[in-house]
Amino acid sequence: MKDTNTCPHCRQRNPLENSQCSYCAQRIILPSRGTVAIWRLGPVREGLLGILARTVSDALHVPCVIQPALIDERPSLRPTWKGISANVFLRQTHARSKKGEVASLGVTEKNIVPSASYNFLFGYAYLGLPAATASIHPLSQDNPSEHVLAERLLKIALHELGHSLGLDHHDYEEEIDCLMVGDADIDCTETIDQGNIRFCPACLSEVRRKLQPRH
Repeated sequence: MKDTNTCPHCRQRNPLENSQCSYCAQRIILPSRGTVAIWRLGPVREGLLGILARTVSDALHVPCVIQPALIDERPSLRPTWKGISANVFLRQTHARSKKGEVASLGVTEKNIVPSASYNFLFGYAYLGLPAATASIHPLSQDNPSEHVLAERLLKIALHELGHSLGLDHHDYEEEIDCLMVGDADIDCTETIDQGNIRFCPACLSEVRRKLQPRH
């Protein structure tokens, strides 16, 4: 199925290259050079996105842009998986990356899964690929407060963006206080809540090196 962007104003679908809607002429893609561009797959609560954009910007010291257009859900929908394909969602997010961006971050309220045999993922990224995704769905199943949910989403988003900037996991056994601690086999909301919201000095140094302006 062809991937498209949905205009938030008239709900019509547009080709990925359109910065203005072909139907209502509203701006649907904002300039994003030097930024983390945040994309939504389906509707996402606005207040949470605003907090995410501000805190990611503060953490990485780069601007964040929330793109008005919505990623078309249809290519990634997997009804028999009870969610959306994490691989397709990541590919869709990466397809929207522009030259000069720090990374593109896809956020969704839907459940993301890598296959029919897995129940959920908090987020998904490939090492060094300038795109990452995060799902609010598994972070909100215990009805956390807005503050707790926002902090969980920020941790997942920064963790996955860390992968996009080339950072790998620290094992829990290393006992390092860092956002990049992770193990897919035991991750749960409790480990997210207990984990750090900052990079360790070594990871932070690598992030700053990657984000250093090149002349």
